[in-house]
Amino acid sequence: MVEDFYIRKKTKFMRSFNERLTVANEELCKKFDDKKSKELISQMKAEFEKILPKISYIGGQKNPLTLVLVKCISDLAIFRTLEKEGFSFEEIGAFHYHYVIAAQKLRKEALENAGRDPSQYPFDPVYMDYQKKLTEETQMKLYPDDWVMDFVEDDEAPFEWGWDITECGVQKAFKKLGDEKYLPFICLGDHYEAEGLGFGFSRTQAIGFGAPICTHRFVKNYKTPSAWPPYELEEFESKYFQEK
Repeated sequence: MVEDFYIRKKTKFMRSFNERLTVANEELCKKFDDKKSKELISQMKAEFEKILPKISYIGGQKNPLTLVLVKCISDLAIFRTLEKEGFSFEEIGAFHYHYVIAAQKLRKEALENAGRDPSQYPFDPVYMDYQKKLTEETQMKLYPDDWVMDFVEDDEAPFEWGWDITECGVQKAFKKLGDEKYLPFICLGDHYEAEGLGFGFSRTQAIGFGAPICTHRFVKNYKTPSAWPPYELEEFESKYFQEK
C-alpha cells in the first residue's frame, strides 16, 4: 500500500492538477494560440503522470504535507514542459509567478465568499494550534523524505509565529528527481501566496537559495511586497537562480 499510494490516488491528484491547469492555460493563452496551449496542457498532464509514481511516501493521507508535496511536484511538471518548449529559466519563473498569483486570486474569492478574511487566516488560533501539532509530528522523523520543522512563537518578536524548516520534503524530492534547480521557484511561491491573499509574510533564509534553514514568519499588519523578480529579497542568492 505504501509503494503504490500515489498510483491508487492518481485520479484524485489528477483532478486537483486539472483545476490548477485551468489557470495555467489562461497564462499560456496570452502567449500561444488555443491549439498550442491545449497541446502544452496535455504535455503537462503526461509529465505529471510520469513523475507521480516516483514521489517518496511520507505518510500518505495521514500526513497533510503529502498534499503540499504532490502540488509542488505538479508544478515541476509545468516547469519541465515549459523548458522543453524553449522557455528560459527566468521565463519559467515569470510564468510561475503569474500562474500562482492568478490561482491565489481565485482562492481569495472563495475564502471571501465563505465569509473568511484571507489576510487573517494564518493568524487564526485554531490554525496555529494545528500547525504547532504538525511541526511536533515532523520532529518524530517517521519518514526520511518528510519535512522537519520547529514552531516558532515569541511575544516580543515582530512576527506572530512561524516555522524554522531544517529539512524540506520538496527539496529532497526535487534533488532525487534531478530538478533541484527549480526549487527556488517553489520557495518563492510562499511569497506569492502571501501577496495574493494579502497576509504578512517575511523570510530571511530559504533552503532553495542554499541556506541550511527556511525561516518562515507570519507578520500581522504587514503588507507583503511582490517577490517577482526576487532579486531584492533577503533570502535571494544569485548562484541558485540561473540556468543549470
